[in-house]
This record gives sequence, C-alpha cells and structure tokens, in this order.
Amino acid sequence: MSDLPGISILMPTLNAERYLEECLRSIRSQDYPQQLIEIVVADAGSTDGTLDLLERYGVDRVVPNPRVTGEAARAILNQLASNELILSIDSDNYLVGGDWLRRMVRPLQEDATVFAAEPLRWDYTRADPPLNRYFALTGINDPISLFMGNYGRFSYLTDNWTEMPHRQEKRDGYFVAELEVGHVPTMGANGFLVRTKVLRENPSGEYYFDIDVVNELVAAGHRRVAKVEVALGHHFARDLASFRRKTRRRIEDFLYWREQRRYPWLSSGRKPIVRFVLYTLLVVPLLWQAARGWSKMRDGAWLYHVPVCWTTLWLYGWAVVRSALHRAPHSREGWQH
Repeated sequence: MSDLPGISILMPTLNAERYLEECLRSIRSQDYPQQLIEIVVADAGSTDGTLDLLERYGVDRVVPNPRVTGEAARAILNQLASNELILSIDSDNYLVGGDWLRRMVRPLQEDATVFAAEPLRWDYTRADPPLNRYFALTGINDPISLFMGNYGRFSYLTDNWTEMPHRQEKRDGYFVAELEVGHVPTMGANGFLVRTKVLRENPSGEYYFDIDVVNELVAAGHRRVAKVEVALGHHFARDLASFRRKTRRRIEDFLYWREQRRYPWLSSGRKPIVRFVLYTLLVVPLLWQAARGWSKMRDGAWLYHVPVCWTTLWLYGWAVVRSALHRAPHSREGWQH
C-alpha cells in the first residue's frame, strides 16, 4: 500500500441524484485502499437527494460552488486537493471494474515523464439507451470534433482515439502518447488523472477550462500522457432532449467566455467545419458514415448519427446568432441530470 499514491477525486454536483449513487458506488468498490482516496465535492445548491447521497457514501468534504458552473467548481476543487494525484470525474460517470484506479495509476508510477492518464474509451453496454450507446461507439459528444479529428476517446468510425498529430509507445495495459504543442486532443475532464504539482503549475483563476489548461501544460513541456486500456462510464445523453440541453449549455457557455479561452480550436483549419456542414445538409454522407460504423459494431444506435449532426448544426447556428444579440452563460435554474 505504501507504494500507491494518494488520490483526490474531485467532482462538481448540481441536482445529480439520478446517476450519483452509481458513481460513488463505483469509487467505493475499488480495490484501491480507501484510506488513500479522498472525495471532494463542490455543490452548486442541489435541492434533490444529492447531499444525502454524498453523506451516505462518506464523501470527505463538500464545499459550495457559488458560481454554479462546472468550470468554477473545478477551480475551487483543484486548490482543495491534498493528495499526490487528482482525478476529475463528473457525477454521471462511473469507474468500470474494481481495478480501475490501480490500472490508471500504474503509468504514473512506472514513468516519471508521464504527467497524466486518461481512459482509452467510453464504456459501451447494450443496457444503455441507444443514444448513449451512439456516443460510446463514436467516442465523442460533439460530432464536429469527429470531423476535425479532435477527440480523445476510441471511435469505431476511425479505429483511433484521436487524429491530432502525436507519437505513441505501446506498453503493457496502456500506451504513452507524446503530444504536439498547439495540437492537443480534447482531454482534461472526465476521468483525467494528473499529478497535482504539475496541474498547479498553471493557475486557473476563478474558472478552470480543462482543455485550455492541458494545452498550456503541454506548451510548458509536459507532453507525455498515458491512454489506459480501461473504460469510463458516462451517462451523457439518454435521449435527444437531454442531448440538446447539454449541448446548448456547452455552446452558450463557450461563447460567453470565449475571450478567456486560450485553446486553439481551429488548429485543424476551417475545412473540417465546412465538411461537417455539407455532410449534414446532404444527409447521404452521414448515412454512409453510419453504415461504416454499423459494419464494425452492429448496433441500431448508429441511426442517431443523422439527428445528432442536424441538432448540433442547428444549435451552433442558433447560439452564434443569439450571442451576437445577447451574450450570457446558460442558466442552470431548474437543472437536473
């Protein structure tokens, strides 16, 4: 046990009771010594059973998140972590397998040049709603990232975890990716395990924008990340209504804080965005992509590719027009998972 590092598991919550118990149960069922784990939560004013669940599962510390957003919660939580490693998860995540933490920690123990580790894939289970299976299969939560090649989980459409330029070395149970400055794949949020002292080299202020921070850490010389051959569960969207709600929140928040954002989102150029728009309007290319995915993993969930792309295109267009007239962060009033 003395060889294992302590882990601070950090989680924002807001009316999260729908999936929170599964998340906490998966942490408490780990074969990792529980005395080496602390769970710290920043709650944005939950009015459901969230706080009762946090108490029932022995969460070490619950602090308020007066600025409500997940980014504000992360900024608070990163400063409260007391252990050698920080694990960022959301209340709708769950750890797959009792040895998940041990397997994630291993690359950081074996290679001092690795500053962080992430799961290779989203958990895919037939018991999930079809739309959630679609996101697990594609490895994304925004189809534009698929066209840009900028994603961070294994996708059955590409047989890869990212198309951003990098070098990688295969190890036993994981591989080490050496990232390129200015071309960092989207990472830093769900299931991101990082050395605390490295993360704190980049003070985030009142809001912690995960991919921006990771991009700057890579620019500062921390270029090696482990992708571990484990899955992370994510109850991202059970239906199109929940997908629209989450996507609208993400886009509106991004547009509101865009002057504060530092990640080079257009490092892949504008052509992939044009291609996304054309494919979506024409529909047939999307059906071809869905058929290709179905040939690799036969699941009717691939049929969601068309409505997800259309919904995303509409939401981006609507949000851009709205932000030109009135820019504001997405309201969390009445938010439920």
